Amino acid sequence: MTSPQLGAINSVNSLIDKVLRQPKGDVADRLNSRVTVGILTVSAAVLFSTHFWGSPINCWSPAQFTGHWVEYVNQFCYVHGTYFSSLEGEEPLPVKEEERQDEFVRYYQWVPYILAAQALLFYIPRFVWKSLCVFSGFDLMGAINFVNRSWAETKCSPKSFACVVTHNKDKRKLERQKIFEDHVAVYLCDSLMLGRQKQGRLIGVFYMFATVLQCINAWIQWYWLNAVIDSKHYNFWGPHILHDLANGVSWKEKGHFPRITHCDFKILRPTSYQQETVLCVLHLNIYYEKLFIFLWFWMFFVATVSTINTVWWMITLCRKNASKTVRGYFELSNGEPSKHFIEELGNDGLFMMEQVTLNIGRVPASYLTTALDEELANRRCEAKELHPYGDDSPLLSPHPEKVPV
Repeated sequence: MTSPQLGAINSVNSLIDKVLRQPKGDVADRLNSRVTVGILTVSAAVLFSTHFWGSPINCWSPAQFTGHWVEYVNQFCYVHGTYFSSLEGEEPLPVKEEERQDEFVRYYQWVPYILAAQALLFYIPRFVWKSLCVFSGFDLMGAINFVNRSWAETKCSPKSFACVVTHNKDKRKLERQKIFEDHVAVYLCDSLMLGRQKQGRLIGVFYMFATVLQCINAWIQWYWLNAVIDSKHYNFWGPHILHDLANGVSWKEKGHFPRITHCDFKILRPTSYQQETVLCVLHLNIYYEKLFIFLWFWMFFVATVSTINTVWWMITLCRKNASKTVRGYFELSNGEPSKHFIEELGNDGLFMMEQVTLNIGRVPASYLTTALDEELANRRCEAKELHPYGDDSPLLSPHPEKVPV
């Protein structure tokens, strides 16, 4: 294996490793920024190696052509492009240049670049979301990773399911709950407070924007893939070409992903130019046919899931009764949130809990919610001791975003 090939493989592995180390996100996010990016990146890398170090096209040159002429014809037809004209029946080749242009196979040499561009475009909404997280001032990715590490340590601890007696309250608590109260809740309360000094309270709005962008991008990529083939017979060629294959309709009849095409070029003679027409074999179209049909249905599926996910998040982030969701996290502890908890949690805190649920699970999210309530209650007591005649305003921000109760 040559050095350029090793370099390309290492670059692909580095990109895939970077993508896979991110927090999982919701289903649509994983389908767009991880699975689809991985499929397109691997496909583009394999096809790039075939185009650059293989023979993507082989043309049948006249007998009088020498080796250099044969190589020239192959390179010219690959760069200039070829056109399809059925070899079945007695129809002659198109005479007019415009008619031949209408049958040109325009995508063949550009497929690796198209797939690489689509891989980049599918990752852009994820990049936008991460950038907006940084702009908001709330480190959501760091918070999720911190909770995840704490939950992993809790599950591995031999005391995680044991009970201990707490000294400040006349009840027993699970050790795993106490771990969340001692570490995770303190970290997240501080994160929410610092984030609200910037634009942290808008993080739910930023996520909604990134989700809508992801949905629009998925449909654009599907439409682009559909337009690349530019079928003269079908507007949406995916199911129709699959139907043709199932019914034995050959590419020779309709020209979809043709294996044999024609190429025109001119040779300079002493007094004029002589036009030659040769047959060319596009053997990669055997693979392109299967790959593009798969990608057509896959991108349609991803775009549909992204649309459903966008509608779901709109309902989730715009609902008027957030207290029901918050109380749902207290079911495991059979408790109730304190008086000020829902107001102090805010839309940004509620969004954070939804993200913890999606990335790690509902059980740790339930422990975390109870621990946050406990931590905020302790901070309220400390604030009253320091300022006994102060107002009863929420702790995390002087102007917190209120969640409708």
